[in-house]
Amino acid sequence: MKTLRFVPYVLLVLALIVYVSCKKSGNSDSPGGDPGMGTTEYVTATISGRVVDDANVPVKGAVISAGALTTTTDVNGSFSISNVSLAKNAGFVKAEKDGFFQGSRTLTVNASATNYVNIQLIKKTVAGTISTTAGGNVTVPSGGSISFPGNSIINASTNASYSGNVSVNAYFINSASSNFNDIMPGSLRAVNGNQVIGLKSYGMMVVELTGASGEKLQLASGKQATITFPIATILQAQAPASIPLWHFNDTTGLWIQEGTATKQGTDYVGTVSHFSFWNCDAPFQTVFFKATLNDQNNNPIRFKKVELSISGDTLGSTIGYTDSTGVISGAVPSGQIMKMTVYNSCGAIIDTRNIGPYTAATDAGTITINTATPLSTTVTGTVLDCSGNLVANGMVNIAVSGKNYRTLLSNGGFSITVDRCDNSTVTAKLQAFDYNTTQQGAETSLTISGGTVNAGQLSACGSSINEFINYTLNGKQVVLIPPADNLNESRTNSTTGVSGYHSNQSNYTYFAFTDNAQPATVAMDSVNIEGGQYTWKKSGVINVNITEYGPVSGYISGNFSGNLTDKYGTGSPVVPITCTFRVKRKS
Repeated sequence: MKTLRFVPYVLLVLALIVYVSCKKSGNSDSPGGDPGMGTTEYVTATISGRVVDDANVPVKGAVISAGALTTTTDVNGSFSISNVSLAKNAGFVKAEKDGFFQGSRTLTVNASATNYVNIQLIKKTVAGTISTTAGGNVTVPSGGSISFPGNSIINASTNASYSGNVSVNAYFINSASSNFNDIMPGSLRAVNGNQVIGLKSYGMMVVELTGASGEKLQLASGKQATITFPIATILQAQAPASIPLWHFNDTTGLWIQEGTATKQGTDYVGTVSHFSFWNCDAPFQTVFFKATLNDQNNNPIRFKKVELSISGDTLGSTIGYTDSTGVISGAVPSGQIMKMTVYNSCGAIIDTRNIGPYTAATDAGTITINTATPLSTTVTGTVLDCSGNLVANGMVNIAVSGKNYRTLLSNGGFSITVDRCDNSTVTAKLQAFDYNTTQQGAETSLTISGGTVNAGQLSACGSSINEFINYTLNGKQVVLIPPADNLNESRTNSTTGVSGYHSNQSNYTYFAFTDNAQPATVAMDSVNIEGGQYTWKKSGVINVNITEYGPVSGYISGNFSGNLTDKYGTGSPVVPITCTFRVKRKS
């Protein structure tokens, strides 16, 4: 069953059917369990979904974890995990990618269906730098601030005191924003004793601390930092004078209350003893709701967005996705009349109706929705390089009806099915990329009006790709190029790190070097390349020639050569590497 999640009434995912039949004492911190609700029941199921970034661009190479299984997202940001054992009432799915804060979903799992999740990752941004000795205040660009006392930072792995400058990665999540539902972690649910409660968010902040060498840092025991959460204008009139503070447990997928925040002007201000996602939430009572959505031909309406809006509430909307059997389920506020709106894949409304109020667990049965037959078009074609040959290693991006679709080339050819909103003729934009030559073609237009369209021959030639990591390791070339590959740059006061995930889903590359903030020859601090038989690290001295050092949003370019050996000492030979790179500066 697919879980509904409120924005900010984010739906809980503990099915009350199990709550009333299996109520026992339970461990409130058991991973993936049913905290406070009794013995955990596990089911075997399929989880699928899509991961995008905060600009709605598909994220390739994100590591997806569900239960004991992992996979990675493809070039289109999509993934699927079959035969995974998850807690029925609190299945937890995580998405992790270098350069992003962790994303996740907590859902009720239907063993007889493919359960769908949509995750939007937040790019890590260095909001500011503080001295561990003096502490300081950091203003978060997206809103709010964090104040640190002096001598309050430790190494998270060793608990040893940390000395030096601290990079503060932080992002404020406005609960009134249109993408709050997709960008927040888990789902806003908590358990108060044996009672499931919903959480209405008045603002959320994620914070991570890193040291000069990239080590993870935390607040020391007994130390507290102060977080200021701006209250959205639309919520200020109804915001209480004080509100519980909650932090997200990224093992259980639950929110846990810890402390309170007080209203100061148009902000909530509270103190925290550690960093993760923090949230200002007012709890509310819920009841379980379930419905099955079918079309006029009794076919399930699959993987469609469903929104419930609450009459008279300032934000009062809830968003979820149907599963492969058309089921939508979750906990909704008790005693409220709600308007249910169903959307197609293009965001157009296909049905709206009133439901509720409900004061007890309710299965509304089958709801029939008259809808047009889903439309799709298969786009095929080939891609040529600058010499007129088929591109052996590349990608095509297709933008149509406000969505981006991506597909890797196979022997220079491609075939991909895209959604269409209606029978009208639409124009798609296509662009081809050649990874081996770091060339890209101009964007071309394609008219789509039928079930299959041949785009003919596209050119992946015309301009150099702005960002890339291109290295040859022991005679084998690897090229990483956005948008199929994700590249990232991070900078501390003394070190710059460059990383990337390769489009074949198996290669991860990271290297860091001394930062002179200008073109120069500098020392390589570390190299980490994963993929194949070994995980590689540098062997001996490697110098990096920095040939371009632009401002933030500009580019840093360079090259290096040297030798690598196995990081874990399993007897690999010393092998040569040569590398050129150009990545956008983000910090």
